[in-house]
Amino acid sequence: MAAAVRLWGIDYGLPCTYSRPDEDRLITTALRISSSDLNPHYFIWPGLFFYLTRVILEVAVQGYRLFTPGFVGSSADLYIADPAYFHLVLRYIFCGFGLATVYLLYRLGRELFSSSVGLLSAFFLSLSFLHVRDSHFAMLDIAATLLVVACFLPLWYIVQKGRWRDYLWAGLLLGLAAATKYYAVLLVIPLFAAHFSRTGSPPGGSSWGRLTIALVLAGSVFIIGSPYTLLDGQSFIREVKAEIFTSQFIDGFHLVSGLKTSRGWLYHIIFSFRYGLGWPLEIISLLGVGYAALQAARGKVPKRLILSFVIPFYLVLSFQKSCFIRYTTLLLPFLCVTGAVLLTRIIPRNRYRGLFLAAVALVLVLEPTIRIVQLDRLLSRPDTRLKAGEWMRDNISVESGVIFPQAMIFGRPDGFFSYPNRISLPAGSGTGILSLLLSSPAPKKKYIVINEHPLSYSRLAPEMKVLLEDALEEVYSIKGGGEGSQDVVYDPFDAFYVPLSGFAEVDLPGPKIRVFYTNSMPGHQDNPAPAGLVHKESR
Repeated sequence: MAAAVRLWGIDYGLPCTYSRPDEDRLITTALRISSSDLNPHYFIWPGLFFYLTRVILEVAVQGYRLFTPGFVGSSADLYIADPAYFHLVLRYIFCGFGLATVYLLYRLGRELFSSSVGLLSAFFLSLSFLHVRDSHFAMLDIAATLLVVACFLPLWYIVQKGRWRDYLWAGLLLGLAAATKYYAVLLVIPLFAAHFSRTGSPPGGSSWGRLTIALVLAGSVFIIGSPYTLLDGQSFIREVKAEIFTSQFIDGFHLVSGLKTSRGWLYHIIFSFRYGLGWPLEIISLLGVGYAALQAARGKVPKRLILSFVIPFYLVLSFQKSCFIRYTTLLLPFLCVTGAVLLTRIIPRNRYRGLFLAAVALVLVLEPTIRIVQLDRLLSRPDTRLKAGEWMRDNISVESGVIFPQAMIFGRPDGFFSYPNRISLPAGSGTGILSLLLSSPAPKKKYIVINEHPLSYSRLAPEMKVLLEDALEEVYSIKGGGEGSQDVVYDPFDAFYVPLSGFAEVDLPGPKIRVFYTNSMPGHQDNPAPAGLVHKESR
């Protein structure tokens, strides 16, 4: 079941490389790495997965050559020729990470509490909307979540046994997690919590020495996985300061600067968990956090260990102004555990207890499961950017001028970059510059392509839209999702044109795309579009 809902629609949006933002960043940054320059020159994420992705892509190229003997190019050449191939390879791998997390969460719940808690926790995560959604894609939050959940197993063994190998495994996994996503460094707190919660003196030597070695190992693994945080420390500090601290905690995300939201402490509760878990499971999980806090205050070590990560991590999210829903992905497994613990506590022990637990669990996941099915059905349909790109290739010659009045590329048709005479207007451009471009004598045939969507990434000045509709002929349009409906919910921070809820109002993923045509200056004698060019789709 967990595999089915994560594999259905896994090829969404391809070969459009920006259909799921951040995937293309991972691939293109990895492709820039070479034996002559190992510096990724990108520090918003740590370097580990850039290097791993580079290795994966090279192996994938060899596999491609086995089935395509005529191909002799490099990995960069293959990405240009067949971009969907690399995306799919990575998506299947990251889907595996998501499935492995479900299994490890079962192990963790069983080790810390009971088999019932393990099964319920894994079941909840397997049908957690946000985890299912992002397991379709090469998202580093999924990889980091796997490593953090894996790290909690040796942390628990430190509490129970305190062996050298437990500390070493904890240090190794902590370093790998932090080298995948910086925020995983908060695992240091559960490491200390586990060390101070030991049930007895570990055999063979000082426990403080083991803790020190675990911390040194974690730091060393981080540096090995992301070496240019030291070797290019100036660039690292500059980029982290500007793109992480300033963007997330001071000014807000610069690409959606007009979006006014409060900090994340309440936003994630009323929005991110609501749509990431589903409101029934969110309620039981948050109540479970409260119950765990009461138990931790009474000295219950498993609850204390879980909360030593959940509370600090949420405090960090609370001060953010860039409240991407995916930032909460790493909390979902632990919220599933707290919900499962509370559920097993409040269901009385009797001969029908198993049936009651199963029935209540099914009720809790019903709402997110319905949305997951709707999500997967939508992901399996063609994106509007693919259909619009196909129409442009069939109807617009490469000699034509193509103007994009919107600065951001996320809503543009696939393949827009193949037009050498394209012009992208900078953000804030007015109608004057567009009128000037339309009146220029060359190229004679000009097409203006816009996209419309509730997301800020498709923002278009109203006067620009009026100019196009009044002065030019619309020759193509395709309806996307979310226009004019208050029931369709998107993550307002993410340039991902697939909703979190309200799927019944969405026929196709992607924005509405409209193409206007002119081969004369506005205000002069009309020159209509060639016969057969006009094409409008209701879907």
